[in-house]
Formats: sequence, structure tokens, C-alpha cells
Amino acid sequence: MANTGVAPVNVTSDVGKVRVLIGDTDPTNVSAGSGTYLFFSDAEITAILGMYENSPKLAAARALETIAGSQVLLLKSWSTDDLSVRGDVIAKELREIAKQLRAEALAESSSDFVALIQTVECANNCNDCNACYDFAECCRRYSWWN
Repeated sequence: MANTGVAPVNVTSDVGKVRVLIGDTDPTNVSAGSGTYLFFSDAEITAILGMYENSPKLAAARALETIAGSQVLLLKSWSTDDLSVRGDVIAKELREIAKQLRAEALAESSSDFVALIQTVECANNCNDCNACYDFAECCRRYSWWN
């Protein structure tokens, strides 16, 4: 299935905001107000938004984590002649951006959903998951968060 969506990106819509945050803004095969995007279709972004209370930053964080997982699975790490590709390094950087977006969303929101996320039990006993904020190493992850 092609990653089709509105083209050009409507940056005032939640889908468009997610596209801007993940850098998926350059459609190809543009025709009649629709184009093909690199990572996600509008329908996929809409679904992710629905999972995260229509928060563009939380949805973008999840989208970047999804892309990071793909980088690790598809690229792994390899070298040939003078070219090296490190999918794990790319994935790490994408996860760092996702972590930053999630922290921004949590700081900006007052919804009950976000309040629940902020009360995650901290495994490091620092009692401030916003300070250490490393879900992989510190805070116990909820199954719905992944």
C-alpha cells in the first residue's frame, strides 16, 4: 500500500503537524491534491493520532519510534569499501527525538491521558520520570505505550 496523503502537506491539520515533526513532508507522484510520502499514509497517521489522544507530538514520537524499529530491522549495520551504514545509530537518534517530543507534549498538556503517563512508576526510584525520562531504562513501560 502506498503512503498516500494530502499534498502539499496541510501544516494546520494534526496529520500535517505530525508530518512536519517527523520530516515526512516531501511527497512524490503528486496529482489532484494527493501524493505519496516516504514513511506513512494519512490514514496511518490518523490511526496513530487516535491512539495518542490526537496529540501531534505524542503521535510523532510514536511514529519516530516505529521508523527507528524499521531502521534497525532493515539496515542493521554493514560496511562496504568506504561506505558504512549503522541502522542502530540512526534508530538511537530517532528515539532521542521521540523522547524529546514526548517530554514536550507532557509538559504542554493537562489532559487526564497525559497525567496518567506522567505518573509512571519509576524503577530507578528517582520519583521524577520527567527528570530522568528514559522509558527504556528507567520507567516501567505500559503495554499500550509501546
